[in-house]
Amino acid sequence: MSDVGGYKLIEMECCRLPHQVAIGFTQATEALVGARYLPVLYVGSQNVHGTNYMLICKQTLAAKDAPEHLVTMVLNRNHDDGSVVGQWSVVSIEQII
Repeated sequence: MSDVGGYKLIEMECCRLPHQVAIGFTQATEALVGARYLPVLYVGSQNVHGTNYMLICKQTLAAKDAPEHLVTMVLNRNHDDGSVVGQWSVVSIEQII
């Protein structure tokens, strides 16, 4: 695969997520297949139906020699199930680079 025209991403380290968001990230992404995600920036939260949390992640596709990307990932924690932790899900993943 040619990487002409694409960015070669620098080495990135996982950012420090708030404890609850780190747990939610693991829960929400454990069933995703085809790519791995490394949170590199915690952007913030938004109160909606539950709470949305936006992260910037480095996405590494599972295919051999696939390019890496930076993506926005929005997680949602639904409080309606009555539990303290809530149910976490991935709302969106959008490519930046």
